[in-house]
Amino acid sequence: QCVLSLFSGLPTSTVTVTPDNPVFTGETVNLKCVINSDHSNWRYEWYKDSVKLQTSERYTVNRDTLTIRGVTESDRGQYWCRGQRDGRPNSSTSSSAVSLSVKVRPKPVVVVQPDVCVFRGETVTLTCDIQETGVWRYSWYKDQYDSRRTDHDYIITSVDPSHAGLYSCRGTQTKTPQYSQRSDRVTLTVSGE
Repeated sequence: QCVLSLFSGLPTSTVTVTPDNPVFTGETVNLKCVINSDHSNWRYEWYKDSVKLQTSERYTVNRDTLTIRGVTESDRGQYWCRGQRDGRPNSSTSSSAVSLSVKVRPKPVVVVQPDVCVFRGETVTLTCDIQETGVWRYSWYKDQYDSRRTDHDYIITSVDPSHAGLYSCRGTQTKTPQYSQRSDRVTLTVSGE
């Protein structure tokens, strides 16, 4: 009975996740271990799918916070924490497991109308097509440089040879800091007089 009462009196621990689930590949996520205790000097242990995590370039622990940098699909799983200390109580209860969901960033496709090979003077419309719901703001790139921010369509009127080059785009959600991958580059060729 004494052992049971001691165990039941251990401080409880919980895990919070920032940003909220799900997180997107490439993001940084922070998991915080909150121990309900007046005591300090806790050493925090972190587990993923029952395996104790070791610190690395991507997994770092700063006091009560586990930081995962450059999240990948392999980071999906159940995370939980536990506190250890030298005094009494010398440990906390293990927290409930928190499931980390990881979504792959959508990759847009650049669609060109009427064609990637056009004649001088024509009008060309490049569309950044993202197969993901949400309100997006678009960034366009020409030859690796940020060309301009615009809507879904990048319209070039009266095209001339200076417009020839490699075009790509990326989307950013307007209400959250989430962004897409960058599209593959499309080559626009301009010919004729």
